[in-house]
Amino acid sequence: MARTFAFFGPYVTTPEAQSLRARIRSTHLAGLKPLKERGVITNGGPFYNDEGAGEGAPDRPFGGSFFVMEAETYAEALKIIQADVYYTEGLWDIPQIRLIEYVVPK
Repeated sequence: MARTFAFFGPYVTTPEAQSLRARIRSTHLAGLKPLKERGVITNGGPFYNDEGAGEGAPDRPFGGSFFVMEAETYAEALKIIQADVYYTEGLWDIPQIRLIEYVVPK
């Protein structure tokens, strides 16, 4: 039976982070597409950084990624994260990422 995990992946805070995201975003989305089609990734997307939170300019920068996923084990969920181009290219701030299991209320 699949377990539910929440992933929180803040981006690195280097000046190059937004240009790196722009360069590899299409590869990231292409990798997520089959996971979404199979129901592994059930919800998610980018989130704004603190400066972009709330009402603000339409060009406010994103601060990271969040998604909900289904996997049989924590190791399987982590493997999916580690295969993503945002992980392999260093866009996600790896020491700050969080992958947690949670119980979905029935």
